[in-house]
Amino acid sequence: MLETYLIRYCSPTLASLKSGSLFNCRCPKIANLENSISEWNRALMPRGISIELLRRTDDAALIYVYRRSALEDTLSDPEIQSFLRDYGYDVCNCCSDCNADQCRIENCLKHLEARISGGESGSEMKFPHEIGIFLGYPLEDVTGFISNKGRNCKCTGTWKVYGDASSARKVFSKFNKCSDVYNRLWTSGRRSVLQLTVAG
Repeated sequence: MLETYLIRYCSPTLASLKSGSLFNCRCPKIANLENSISEWNRALMPRGISIELLRRTDDAALIYVYRRSALEDTLSDPEIQSFLRDYGYDVCNCCSDCNADQCRIENCLKHLEARISGGESGSEMKFPHEIGIFLGYPLEDVTGFISNKGRNCKCTGTWKVYGDASSARKVFSKFNKCSDVYNRLWTSGRRSVLQLTVAG
């Protein structure tokens, strides 16, 4: 079941062009989805990909697919750490008895999950704007989106651009081409999701 979503929404992440992808899927039986996520994590983790269930309801789930090494690099950036701290993230410069990168990722994903779920009440799904950091969007575009309330962008593609529009357009083009190629290879049966996932 997850294969179609992985190809449709996560090809640039599978290809190591993008650090993370997010998609919503319908799933009448959440237990089946959780089993499928566990199986895909076992298959893809050796290639550097992790899958997290960020939010679930009775019949739908929000799933985050990411490259652990890319997220580690992102969350190690001092500017990004400062930005995320303003939204309550524990970017953990860590104690001596834990793996700082692993601890940082776990802390941040736990807080992101709580923010998406609407905090303690958990009654309403929200998309906190800082989620762009976890999807590999440039910090200046994330902060630009927040300060402009989503208006006045220079261009729109995978995200709204407030910084370098020329560079962003090239990235969007790469993402689109990658998605087209991956979809064609997968639907033709010439490549599996695992074969299309770049190790790293």
